Amino acid sequence: MKNFKHSGRRGFLKMAGGAAVTLPLLEYTHGEAWANDDPAGAERFITVFSHGGTLTNQANTDMFDGKGSHHGLDHWKPTSSAEQLKAETLGAIHQPLKAFVNDLLILRGVDNGAAAAQAKYGSGGHGLSNKTALTAATMIKESEDDDAPTWSSGPSIDYVIAERLAARLGETKMSRIHLKIDGHNYGSPYYAGNKQGLSGEKSPKAAFDTIFEGITNDGKADPAFVRRRAMRESVVSGLLSAFNPFKSVVSAADRLTVEAHIDHLHTLETELSFPLPVCESPDGIDADSKMAGDIVGSQHVKLILAAFRCGLTRVANLEIADILTPWTAAGVPASGPVGHYLGHALHHMGRDVGPTGPLAHLAAEWEAEMIDNRRWRMSLIKELLEGLSDPDFAEGGKTMLDRSLLLYTSEFSNGSRHESNNSPVLLAGGANGYFNTGRYLNYNEHAATETTSFNYESKESNHNLFTSILHAFGESDTHFGNDAAEHEGPLPNLTGG
Repeated sequence: MKNFKHSGRRGFLKMAGGAAVTLPLLEYTHGEAWANDDPAGAERFITVFSHGGTLTNQANTDMFDGKGSHHGLDHWKPTSSAEQLKAETLGAIHQPLKAFVNDLLILRGVDNGAAAAQAKYGSGGHGLSNKTALTAATMIKESEDDDAPTWSSGPSIDYVIAERLAARLGETKMSRIHLKIDGHNYGSPYYAGNKQGLSGEKSPKAAFDTIFEGITNDGKADPAFVRRRAMRESVVSGLLSAFNPFKSVVSAADRLTVEAHIDHLHTLETELSFPLPVCESPDGIDADSKMAGDIVGSQHVKLILAAFRCGLTRVANLEIADILTPWTAAGVPASGPVGHYLGHALHHMGRDVGPTGPLAHLAAEWEAEMIDNRRWRMSLIKELLEGLSDPDFAEGGKTMLDRSLLLYTSEFSNGSRHESNNSPVLLAGGANGYFNTGRYLNYNEHAATETTSFNYESKESNHNLFTSILHAFGESDTHFGNDAAEHEGPLPNLTGG
């Protein structure tokens, strides 16, 4: 795999042989942010969405004590309840991130309020939790039939941030990129708007062909690409002409869907007309979607970093399916059925490995496999943070990580129970100085006694989390999502000194 220290801006300058380069062209090689010391907010956003939850003992409005058939483990939380994070107090899952402890915010007690408000039993569910995890929106159901299709009624936070960044800092070649490690999951949490679900590209090779299409190292346009782009522009223009008249004749409900289609077409129109940068594209991106997740995941990470360094986008999503990780040390234990379960079934074993459970004899192997599975996901975040903090790509005295924000989360906390309360939330990056990082915050109202009383109650929701994220990008929104939150505004104490 290519050493990325010589891609992007530095690669172009080397290729140019030290010749003088005008500022506009230089900005194209690394994005407008390179020359922009804008204090208004963060300039890049990454979501890492991990399907299936994490390793916690959440039980809706309380917690399992580990004395029954369900395990009582919570490896998402640090080993110390102190607010100050230290490398030695990171929990089992977060061990790969020790070098970046001062760049992290580990959160507990953030509920998916939209899912809980709409769930039959108040705790969530596969489709509902997926569709609300990044949108905090109301779910739309086609009919009362239990198997009827469902959608989110609003956009996910990544889509909104992409639009806001384009308005604030200018357009990029792609408003956002969305890559996925394929496997078992129950729908996508990513939406462009009402009923407008978005899916990710599973093949690194196919993603490379799309993201870096037409980009050459010598600045000369590929004639074949120019013809293809002209044809696409014509198709998009025709579709816009066809959709626009419908806005005035459809019902109010359908108008939301039509307008979402039109917004998406405008995004495509912008991407097709954006001037191509002179940029060294990454090599060695050759995996397809059927290759092992560790190979696909690392190549997706390299694509995200290269796209940022080349200024091709400011928003990237990495979606990880609920999969097993046989490439890790405990990925497929030699004995017992643990390693032979699908990823989701591995979560469900959590209900049976407690001291009185039917699989109690497999508890140690199950725990080791779950920890390794989640640590591998954190290792992808480590790769992202390492690339963003590379000093060779510093921007005006700051690293790309200083100017970026990464969000890691899931649709569940405890996958064995489909729990949407106490969702795992990790924030990383300086967000241009907005967040006070290097801390652990627990919003459980019973945090002081939760390990003895096992009580849980929180007034904080992903509505508030996403409002905080908008503020980190220089926005002034007082609310994000539907009306299911207990209060408007951001999460408390994220910016405290």
